Amino acid sequence: MAYAKNTKVPIDRSRAHIERVLENYGAEEFFYGSSPRGKGIGFKYKGRVIKIGVPIPKREEYPNNQTGRMKWEREERRLWRVLLIALKAKLELVDAGITSFEDEFLAQTCLPDGSAVGDWAKEQIGVMIETGKMPKLLPNGV
Repeated sequence: MAYAKNTKVPIDRSRAHIERVLENYGAEEFFYGSSPRGKGIGFKYKGRVIKIGVPIPKREEYPNNQTGRMKWEREERRLWRVLLIALKAKLELVDAGITSFEDEFLAQTCLPDGSAVGDWAKEQIGVMIETGKMPKLLPNGV
């Protein structure tokens, strides 16, 4: 069963809750963004910029009627609730000393060029598998 499958919590309330949670755990900044590529959040924590995309389903994947629209909206609400619970869990693990912030958010940490460590690493893993060689340690080839 999908978490928050039947939530009626509006998206803006979930985003506001996410922002409060991040502030309570020490985030210095918070931002929300929306573009044709998708939606997401970002925050700054101890100098690190973290960005997390929310994979909103494409509207055209749902029937073009009231039922389809309602299902699409429900799925978007559910995904924001999933993000909220995931952030709470990760930050609580860090707060309890079970793991580190870096371990929990490494893949979503922004590099100087705006890309995320996870995106860079995924490409490098593919290269390593194909070539059997380690990549350069820094994205700019240094």
